[in-house]
Amino acid sequence: MLDQGVGLAALVLTAGAIGYRLVVAVRIAVMLRADVTVREDLSAEELAFLAGGPRRAVVTVLFRMAGQGRLSVAEDGTVTVRDGGYAPDAAAGIEKALVVAAGVSRSERAGKLVAEAAASRAVRSVGERLQAEGLLIAPSLRRGQFRARRLLWWTAALAPALTVWDLTAGTRERWWAGVALSALATATATLVKPAQDRAPYRVRSTLDTLRAEQDRPAPWRPPGALTALAVTPVGAVALGGLAASREPVLGALITPETWRAGDPAHGGDSGGGWGTSADWGSCGYAGGCGAGGGGGGCGSVGA
Repeated sequence: MLDQGVGLAALVLTAGAIGYRLVVAVRIAVMLRADVTVREDLSAEELAFLAGGPRRAVVTVLFRMAGQGRLSVAEDGTVTVRDGGYAPDAAAGIEKALVVAAGVSRSERAGKLVAEAAASRAVRSVGERLQAEGLLIAPSLRRGQFRARRLLWWTAALAPALTVWDLTAGTRERWWAGVALSALATATATLVKPAQDRAPYRVRSTLDTLRAEQDRPAPWRPPGALTALAVTPVGAVALGGLAASREPVLGALITPETWRAGDPAHGGDSGGGWGTSADWGSCGYAGGCGAGGGGGGCGSVGA
């Protein structure tokens, strides 16, 4: 009787872990293939968030404020908000977050400034709005696939205990059951890999199209507010990061001390601007900080 109980427990654990992983994989696959439409009235911040994540949204706002003369950038990458450059009753949320991150001195290193602003409620609300529209995969669902995979590996490691039990204290009739369950969990964890994409195919296709439109002559571009935004300097930074900026003064922001290699805010991205999981983070949209002197962990945000 005890043998049957141990075997049933191992079977339930393995079946549950496999079922959980498959359900999460199916849900993500359905969302990635969803027939969503990217609206034409996306703001520059929303476009940047779709193209590169939270940090990209912040540097796009920073770039816009610099172009409007509301902040300055020193050669060492220090950003200073100028007097009169911020009106609390009129500024957009991310602009306010940047100013708050700059502190009382209104001056801060770019990397730390961007990381702290990207962790703000204003930036998170941009991601939540896009998620509600089906343009981004829910962070909780993406985390779920990694939790499910870890559970499978734990199951694969524990299942052989059933074989040990049968060989030492059981009837030895089902010694192979633990090995079989372990192999099944291992195969599922190996074959069902976590999805790397953070947005549906339609969204990624639209972003690729907008990037292509930047190189086309104006008469050949299709009409539309989103295309018009994409070909502006701010739109170029939203789609390509600071590396797409043609402003020499902002070159001070792109330094090894300010941005780590591959940072999607910079534009040296992988996978079309998405960066790595660490850039987006494992705590919702919060993640590691690539700043020189900036914080880390879940209090900062990756792009």
